[in-house]
Amino acid sequence: MLTRFGGGLMATERYHPLFAADLANACAYYDSIAGTLGNRFRVNVRSIIQTVVERPESFGRIGGGFRGALVDRFPYVVVFTVDDDMPSIFGLRHAASDRSDWFGRTMPAASGEPSDAPESASRRDSTMEDQPRRPGDQ
Repeated sequence: MLTRFGGGLMATERYHPLFAADLANACAYYDSIAGTLGNRFRVNVRSIIQTVVERPESFGRIGGGFRGALVDRFPYVVVFTVDDDMPSIFGLRHAASDRSDWFGRTMPAASGEPSDAPESASRRDSTMEDQPRRPGDQ
């Protein structure tokens, strides 16, 4: 998100490139349940991210330097860090998913190239393990 500050634009948070896929996958799952449920989910995610931007230190640590913000009325957690007062949103995870996968992402370098993330972490981010779980799935 960009905010106008002193005549210029200033970023208020940054996102891992795979966050959009996390959001799209979860919205698609909720849309498959009911036509408007995905939109309600998206609105709630935006709302909690706005709260993260305004008060990032009010959310508890969930592992290392990572913090978690629960999405209102949905079993999802926005996983983020705070560096120099700017939240970095790393992912959107189902609360019942394996937490060991929550912390494997690193932010790309400023050039757009991936930073020192191991290859297995980037492959793991695109697997079906991160898909929302439906009742009865194993």
